[in-house]
Amino acid sequence: MAIGSAAMTGAMTGPANAQGLFEALFGGISRAIRGEARPVSAPQAYAPERGYDRDPVTRFFDDLTGQRSGQRVAAAPSGPSRGFCVRTCDGSYFPVQSRPGMSAAEACSSFCPASETKVFSGSNIDYAVARDGQRYTDLQNAFVYRQKLVDGCTCNGKRTGGLAAIPAQTDPTLRPGDIVATAEGFKAFTPNRHAQAEFTPVDLARVNKSVRETLASTKIAPNHTEPAVEDGDTTASIGNDADARVSLRSKIEPARDLITQR
Repeated sequence: MAIGSAAMTGAMTGPANAQGLFEALFGGISRAIRGEARPVSAPQAYAPERGYDRDPVTRFFDDLTGQRSGQRVAAAPSGPSRGFCVRTCDGSYFPVQSRPGMSAAEACSSFCPASETKVFSGSNIDYAVARDGQRYTDLQNAFVYRQKLVDGCTCNGKRTGGLAAIPAQTDPTLRPGDIVATAEGFKAFTPNRHAQAEFTPVDLARVNKSVRETLASTKIAPNHTEPAVEDGDTTASIGNDADARVSLRSKIEPARDLITQR
């Protein structure tokens, strides 16, 4: 009888001893199974993890392995989206936008007819995505232009730097308030509802002093000269009858396009 009692006592205490072993090895599996979750601060750089707190067993093993089921990667930086015209043979790019009567893809192709181009959109090029879902960073030649020059990779069929010449009347990069230097003098660009560019002579008496000084010191280069693409952030506008632009909206940047200083 004593032996039977001892055996029964051992059988009854066995699960408790096993639980104690799990406590020592895994640091509290019983608390995890009962749903006693430890307070965990939510990562600020990540989105909430759906269903994570509803499954204590999964939570336990995730903590054990140092991973979390369903954990999301950091989101792309927020900010206004813009278009990037990408030359796919070397990954070089420059900002591009649509305008009445011309899509961003058409504008992109008009600047770089000698090579294949593709438009990507995003807050910056690292997170830019094309309409077909492809990311810029997934391109075979993404950022290749930073490392080497690719033979035959041009926009104008002549040299790696430089874009194709297009008339100012169809320049998709022009924005209201931009000043175009023509053979008749400086004119301000104003779009109309019929997708036709209108250029109004600039009354220098009505612009501020800094703008007048900038225009007065501007010398127009011959229109066969081409600007170089620098770090993928060049907005180029080379017209047959308009070779330079200055923006009236904010500070003047006379280095755009073909403007040179005396």
